[in-house]
Amino acid sequence: MLMDPIELSILLERLEFSQKQSSRLLGRITVGSSVTIKNRVTREKLTVTLVPPELAEPEEQMISFISPLGSALLGLKLGDVAVTEFGRRTDKWDVISVNQRKVITDI
Repeated sequence: MLMDPIELSILLERLEFSQKQSSRLLGRITVGSSVTIKNRVTREKLTVTLVPPELAEPEEQMISFISPLGSALLGLKLGDVAVTEFGRRTDKWDVISVNQRKVITDI
């Protein structure tokens, strides 16, 4: 996955912020969070868990924090809006639930 250097910088900044203890206390979406979102247009609800890339299993709703949706969610909180872009399509997702969990990795 290639990223624009500015987008990569923003993602790394959001990742660093999301891993701070104060971020967890503020209910921010971090790696390990289970998040329910609702599409503003279709009203479709989706629950995903943000994980490190090596643990991603999209068919199990475990998405990498570097995926387009994962990076859009990282650092947000309940009530925020995630914006995803796929080609010419832009979707807006309302964050309707955030449950924080600890992800265990061998890294």
